[in-house]
Amino acid sequence: MGEHHTSAIERMLHRIEEYLEDWRKRDSALQAEADASRSRLWAEAAERERLLAEAVGAEEARRESIEELTMQHRVVFVLHREEVVGTLEDFALQGDRLVSVVPRRGGETISEGLKGSWLVFESSE
Repeated sequence: MGEHHTSAIERMLHRIEEYLEDWRKRDSALQAEADASRSRLWAEAAERERLLAEAVGAEEARRESIEELTMQHRVVFVLHREEVVGTLEDFALQGDRLVSVVPRRGGETISEGLKGSWLVFESSE
């Protein structure tokens, strides 16, 4: 085998080694980028979880404060249609008293946390 043939093989092996080294560098950079992205995504997920826990805690605290306010001041916020306002005002003016609260038939939730009930009044007359 001639020296010329050996040097050609050596050059080809060097090129392959250079290619492999470049590939390793690119692969290492991609791996580092993937690790950084993974870390960022975990941090974002942890932040979302913290914010969700905070929001749930605030909602629970608000719900408790509404309950306390209701008991302390003897008031209740009721969802109703606009045309019911007059009737409720008439009941109040006549001194009628609330005697029963009847859950809406089926009792299904109107939207998250909200249900409908019938308020039954007794005439003061």
